[in-house]
Amino acid sequence: MKKALLVLILGLIVVGAFGYFSLKKPSSKAGVVLGESINNFYLDKTVKIYKYPKKIESAQKLNILADSAALIDPQTKYSLFEKNSEKSAPVASITKVMTAVVALESYKLDDVVEVTKEDTQINGSKVFLKAGEKMTVENLLYCLLMPSGNDAAITLATFKQNRDQFVVLMNKKAEELGLKNTKFMDPAGLNDEGRSSARDIAILFSYALNKEEFVKIISTAEKTVTSVDGAEQHDLTNSNRLTTGEIPMDGIIGGKTGFTPDAGHTLVASAQRDGNKIVGVVLNTYSNSPSASAEEMRKLLTYGFEAYSF
Repeated sequence: MKKALLVLILGLIVVGAFGYFSLKKPSSKAGVVLGESINNFYLDKTVKIYKYPKKIESAQKLNILADSAALIDPQTKYSLFEKNSEKSAPVASITKVMTAVVALESYKLDDVVEVTKEDTQINGSKVFLKAGEKMTVENLLYCLLMPSGNDAAITLATFKQNRDQFVVLMNKKAEELGLKNTKFMDPAGLNDEGRSSARDIAILFSYALNKEEFVKIISTAEKTVTSVDGAEQHDLTNSNRLTTGEIPMDGIIGGKTGFTPDAGHTLVASAQRDGNKIVGVVLNTYSNSPSASAEEMRKLLTYGFEAYSF
């Protein structure tokens, strides 16, 4: 009995001593490495604190004459106005915003692309590229985004891969950006089975605005681009009437138009005043007039600046 009690006491002493020295002198592997990794993690991070826009109580209500619309603060993605903003809809040539994003992230601006005969045989709006013509990626992006050239869209999409593989890249990027209502079917936006929503397009456009080259192109009213050898010339006019000034809009940055019979007249655009930027989308305007999307967009963007303090 005494022997058993002695063994128990000695065991307690050993356990207690082990615990004491473990607490007093921790292993170099426990805590130190973890602490260093946490510190290094936070050292590499910058914290951005955004102020949400505040609605002005006296702001008048807005009536947008389109099937769906969205207006957001591109920094916070805070919704300033919405009308059926999550509704799935064809977006026509607004699709080319994603085509431009993928091209900018996949190619170099000075890459030279040779136009094929197949590239020139697409329907709809074209800049009439010629088979065998060699263009830089930069000039093709102007042809894509300013006059909405479908031939430029296909030429960019089939550089270094085939069309289907490029569409896979478009949809992968949409997934990365969290565009839950979006699925693209082609790089030009001619296939109305491709769908998105007003809010998804607003988020996509907000992302594209972070690219300097994209902003430079969409804000250009007129430009002449040439083939690499200078033999072919293309005079381009922006299809966005807000950018050309046909429909004046104070602070307009630029945008992208779209139209098919099913999608109707569509437009995504951005404007900035006093350092405050907003992004708007209108899909399928009630009027079939070519200027309808620009007129509704001007109402939408103007409302954003007048109804909110930033």
